[in-house]
Amino acid sequence: MAQLTVTQKTAYASGFLSMNLANLVISQWLLKLYVPDKVNALVPLGLFSAIFLFGRIIDGVLDPLVGFYSDNARFKSGRRLPFIRAMIIPVALVSFLLWIPPHQEGYHWINAVYAFVVVQLFFVFWTILANPYLSLLPEITSDLKERVNVSTLQAVFLMLGTLLFAFIGPIKESLGWSGMGAIVGGLIIISFLPTAILIKEKHHSGSATTETQKPNLIRWARTSFRNRPFVILLTTTSLYWFALNCITIIVPFWIANVLLRSDADVALVMAPFLAANILFFFVFNWISKKSGKYVAFLVTLLGTAATMPLLYFVDGNALMLKTQVVMGFIGVFVAGFMMLPYAILSDVVDYDETFTGLRREGIYFGIQSIFQKISIGLSITLASWLMYWGGDIKPTVIGLKLIAVAGGAISLAAFLVFLRYPLREKQGKIFNLKA
Repeated sequence: MAQLTVTQKTAYASGFLSMNLANLVISQWLLKLYVPDKVNALVPLGLFSAIFLFGRIIDGVLDPLVGFYSDNARFKSGRRLPFIRAMIIPVALVSFLLWIPPHQEGYHWINAVYAFVVVQLFFVFWTILANPYLSLLPEITSDLKERVNVSTLQAVFLMLGTLLFAFIGPIKESLGWSGMGAIVGGLIIISFLPTAILIKEKHHSGSATTETQKPNLIRWARTSFRNRPFVILLTTTSLYWFALNCITIIVPFWIANVLLRSDADVALVMAPFLAANILFFFVFNWISKKSGKYVAFLVTLLGTAATMPLLYFVDGNALMLKTQVVMGFIGVFVAGFMMLPYAILSDVVDYDETFTGLRREGIYFGIQSIFQKISIGLSITLASWLMYWGGDIKPTVIGLKLIAVAGGAISLAAFLVFLRYPLREKQGKIFNLKA
């Protein structure tokens, strides 16, 4: 399947409608539901942070297992599609259950048990769905520019999801937490069905499964960490996810404690972020084709490092306008991150094949997910601690600003790490500068 029709590209890319939406909703709103402040918390702050972090760790550990198994699966319908088809409904269902805690007025031990169970189920089911889905990309096309085009189309759907995410605040105000959960669950079904129905996997014979060399998870993982470009990309994206999630987390708390507005006004803050994302998707697509994905990603990382800390200086009059301007600037550079990492990782998988002779997409996406998800879990731990800086009962203005500064510093660290990434593109091929 070297070339895809427009219909096939669209069917595959549509999964990104909910790929980012579900995780953004979880990252931004779940803490707000269970711990709006320390007085009205349904679950104590420290316990909820531990539940979420544990879920991310379990999720991360499961990811390479799913990737390894899907790399070596031999179902009649392919290596990846059976997982996708089996998990669409369970993921949608648990995405709804997250938002209906049994005791909705103050702390009760049953809320903690319920939160633990549904959070773990969400992360486990999501991994079994998302890892095989993402692992399809390198197999769909081997053309480097075509991969950027597919990634850009994915980013378009991702931004449609982000557009819906921008209106989650008003939806929550209108329909309540359960109504919001029902909409997210429904969108998961709608977005992944085209992939499950219209994408057909080709038979894959280039596997490690032979009589003389049985596939081994530990060996595959160890070999992956010997791939220097992958280690650099892995470190970079893990740091960036940490930083990005810091900003995602603080938005509803920023609305309530800095702007002193209702949850419905989250849409006003997300609108400029979204608009910048949509516009600059195409700019980063052009940069990546003109100067290569390496340069485009460096621009993404450095620009994010420069813009996130600007929230610290939002003060005085016109707080909403200043917040919107800063979020627009951040959105410019986040656009690059929404489209580039998976295309870059596909190049890393191709490079891996040159010295292993194997197609091991699943294990690479799985290992990346371990660090990505642990980073997101740790970011919630840091943010939930920093947001009460100098206060006790409610998140403080200085605490929320410090989270934004921390996000900028971590983005700068990601930039410095990626400077050492050695793979480059030339005449439609990938080569290693350090080889």
